[in-house]
Amino acid sequence: MNAPVHIRHMLTPIRVGNVELKNRVVRTAHGTDIGKFHVDENLIAYHAARAKGGVALSCLETLSVHPESSPGHLDPFDPTLIGGYRDLMRAVRPYGMRMIQQVWHGGHNAHRKDGLPPWSASDRPGLFDGIPSQPMTKGMIDFLVERFAESVAVVREGELDGVEIHCAHGYLLQQFMSPLHNRREDEYGGTFENRLRFPLEVLRAVRARVGTDIIVGVRLSPEGVEGGMTVEDVAGALQAFQAEGLIDYANISLGNYYTLHKIIGAMHEPVGYELPTTDPIGAVAKVPRIASGRFRTLEEADQVISRGEADLVGMTRAHIADPDIVRKTMAGHPEQVRPCIACNQGCVGGQKELGHLGCTVNPAVGKELTLAEDLIVKADRPRKVMVVGGGPAGLEAARVAALRGHHTILCEASADLGGGVNVAKRAPRRQVIGDIVDWMTQEVYRLGVEVRLSTYVEASDIREENPDAVVIATGSLPVVTGFQLHAPHEIPEGIDLPHVVTSTELLTGQARYPEACDAVVFDSVGHYEAIAAAEHLIENGHRVTFVTGYPSFIPKLEISFVVQPALERLARTGRFRIMTRTAIQAIGPESVTCYSLFASQQVDEIPAGLVVMVSPQPANGALRDELDDFPGTIAVVGDALSPRFLRIAIAEGHNAARTL
Repeated sequence: MNAPVHIRHMLTPIRVGNVELKNRVVRTAHGTDIGKFHVDENLIAYHAARAKGGVALSCLETLSVHPESSPGHLDPFDPTLIGGYRDLMRAVRPYGMRMIQQVWHGGHNAHRKDGLPPWSASDRPGLFDGIPSQPMTKGMIDFLVERFAESVAVVREGELDGVEIHCAHGYLLQQFMSPLHNRREDEYGGTFENRLRFPLEVLRAVRARVGTDIIVGVRLSPEGVEGGMTVEDVAGALQAFQAEGLIDYANISLGNYYTLHKIIGAMHEPVGYELPTTDPIGAVAKVPRIASGRFRTLEEADQVISRGEADLVGMTRAHIADPDIVRKTMAGHPEQVRPCIACNQGCVGGQKELGHLGCTVNPAVGKELTLAEDLIVKADRPRKVMVVGGGPAGLEAARVAALRGHHTILCEASADLGGGVNVAKRAPRRQVIGDIVDWMTQEVYRLGVEVRLSTYVEASDIREENPDAVVIATGSLPVVTGFQLHAPHEIPEGIDLPHVVTSTELLTGQARYPEACDAVVFDSVGHYEAIAAAEHLIENGHRVTFVTGYPSFIPKLEISFVVQPALERLARTGRFRIMTRTAIQAIGPESVTCYSLFASQQVDEIPAGLVVMVSPQPANGALRDELDDFPGTIAVVGDALSPRFLRIAIAEGHNAARTL
């Protein structure tokens, strides 16, 4: 099949080292925890799905060169590792996808399970543990140089196509290169040449061990913090590495642990947000360059190649969301690609909530052996399925039910599909979140779902329709409850005043309030809803006091890398302040009375012509109670069961329809 003109650069083969890549599509290394430190059948299935979809080059999550640096995702001392590698290669090789292994030591951004201090260039502590490091001796340096070499030998024995040495993101090798962390006065510190000595020794040992048999790449990044490695420093390191013929490609990224939100930019970042720093570094490259930065489509990535800004493009989160981007696009159906919305709540946050990589928009991630899309088969006996509610849970249920061959009816009370996401996408810098319901909407129509808009469904309507199964996805009720998570006994006086509103009323324009007034946003949820309200108000000229019972600002999203950027945007306005560990006692016509949760006698009166209450909402699940005598299958999904978040809503809609 000839490549479409608009993506021909991305589909052109390229040689990296002695390895031919079939196209320019790369999945960079990313932690999954799917195999729980092993290359098991689940991790293999995850990567094989992307191989089948058309990816050319994938990089496995970190291989820690020594057990004292954890949590590396893979362990070179694992006796099953080589066998796992070979099983992986047997699974992906038929599709032409090349596999490389990222090799890593975390330095002070890892921790030791034995409680001893981490190793680093100097005694600087890491950001998370805060434990002063043990400055490495010459013996320790020589030991780790050999460990890097031994680890890549294991990779080669496992029949992978290459290795990537991690010199970025604030890990050990960058700690030696960085003037921010390297305060040594020996031959490994001081001058730029001295600070490059350890990474150069590692790369020389690696190249000596594997020769040109496999790819040897390097990951680099400017740190993006004052005193850290600059764009010029990274360019200098790249020149030094390639001058000795030590590397076959350069994977250029951005950020360190102080700028995590730049490593994996969320939806507030534009497509290609890393290019302003990638391009000047890549300009000195004599080896193929990999660029990343929230690319979702082959067309977006193709423009980067056509402009000469990179030779390959990382599309990692995009392929988490949909493993078949290349296949669908080459088949002439790019509109069928499930879009990544860059929320970071499944791919990054999922590792905390699920214990392994997940995806907000793709429930099959990490569960490809049982939930892969191509395992959806037609039901033996097509049924009549009625889905009530056209939000994300209902849309996904209708989509999957249609894929299973059921006669599917989707009823939505409003004039549009999308549910609560139609409100969420109105928030500043959150328009991208709407892409997933736009895609679902398009899919349910394409698959022949009978869609009934402006259709309010009661129990009598369901009985009259007489379906075999009902999926209730009616969402939650956006009402002011006054509930305070950290002060459950305290329903504020004045909660029923007309200027006390929900975020839904605010973002949809239903709330009425004076121009440029003082406003209070009270957050008892700890998720993006409160950021959305505050930022909407400030961008419309208001002054905001953000009040929350939580000990910090939006704690449930820290792992998703959106909190720091939001705080920076809000703080720059000069019209934003935060009060944490605080409850509301009373709301008056022009003020809010608050008190400290740890010292209730400390009372503050805050000017407020508008109060936005962000509290847990009640489920809109009454329909289920009215169907006790319904003879068919009933499933309640998403917020109709209990108001939670988008990833769970989509997963529940998917799973409910899958079992019909």
